[in-house]
Amino acid sequence: MYDFVPYLSFLTSGIGLFFICYLLFRFGKSPKVYGLIFIIFALVYMEFYLYALTSKHIYKMLFLLRSSNIFRIFLPATLYLYVRSMLLPANQLKSWQFLHFTVPVLMSIGIMPDLFLSEEAKTAVLDNYYVNNKYFISIPVGWIPAGFMQPISIVFGIVYGGLTLVLIQKTRRKQGETYAHINKQTLTWLNLLAAAVTIYFALQLYQYINLFLNNAFDPPSQIIKCLLGILLFSYFISTPNVQENMDGCILPKGKSFPSIQEIYPNIIPAYNMDLVAMNLDKQVKESKAYLSAEYDLSAMAKALEIPISKLPKLIKKYYGISFVEFINRLRIHHFLEQRSSFDQFTLETYMYQSGFSNRSTFYAAFKKYVGVNPSFYLKEMAI
Repeated sequence: MYDFVPYLSFLTSGIGLFFICYLLFRFGKSPKVYGLIFIIFALVYMEFYLYALTSKHIYKMLFLLRSSNIFRIFLPATLYLYVRSMLLPANQLKSWQFLHFTVPVLMSIGIMPDLFLSEEAKTAVLDNYYVNNKYFISIPVGWIPAGFMQPISIVFGIVYGGLTLVLIQKTRRKQGETYAHINKQTLTWLNLLAAAVTIYFALQLYQYINLFLNNAFDPPSQIIKCLLGILLFSYFISTPNVQENMDGCILPKGKSFPSIQEIYPNIIPAYNMDLVAMNLDKQVKESKAYLSAEYDLSAMAKALEIPISKLPKLIKKYYGISFVEFINRLRIHHFLEQRSSFDQFTLETYMYQSGFSNRSTFYAAFKKYVGVNPSFYLKEMAI
């Protein structure tokens, strides 16, 4: 009746790998996304391991034996620290917080001997497992005594999952309603991610207990785990608002947004009558060459016939900002000027037309100069 379950695990791991590729392609330049990628990869790896084990294909992939324990034990602490960094992106992780990985590191060292068993020894372990499903939990895992590895790593996952959910709620209450309102979609995503991982470990605990008491694998709980993973991946991909905040929640800076003119870079008053400054300002703004994604420092220096080494200093002198900020503010200004016609095309279309080459750069620049993500800004301005 449940012969399809191993292949459902295989399908889930395949969809998970596709999701990881999506994250790398879309948000590879955002450092925080790699925490999420590890979390997803750990889930994918454990599902693929179950597929290999339940389908007996693991005989052809003996290197997998026991290896999923490493990802299982590192997943909870990674989840906690990833969510923490997303909730308060301005707060850097302190060195002592990496002590959360103490138990995972010690457990990983403990299982090392099993990872380096000979093929004959691994085959013998599997042979015994398929005769008696309780065999895995009745023998030591490397240097770790029998019956310790799985329950400790599973309980570790449930505890850290619960702590992560509590952290989200405490941060939300502490930061206030404005924070919760601005980051509604991101907080929903973080809650779903933490809840999904916690439920995943709870189902693993149920499977372990069922194996211990009935000497049998429980297919229904495995089906729930697979569906949980697929729904989680689908929610992220189908929710653009979540993808706008891949570098963390927005911390409210004030009650109002800057005007479009405030975003537009203007010459510092002291240089308003400077001929070089006026000529530079006129040429750049009238040509609108910055609307091309290829427009960079080199292209601007060539167009203005100014040495490339001198141009950044002039921009800093006349505008008080860096070249990157100068260009990004011009592009954000152009983007916002088009807002009256946003219902004609997608936001992504206007993003590219404004000179941005990828989403992550656009979202980061928009949040920096406007204070919120694009969809929230447009929604609030429409009220």
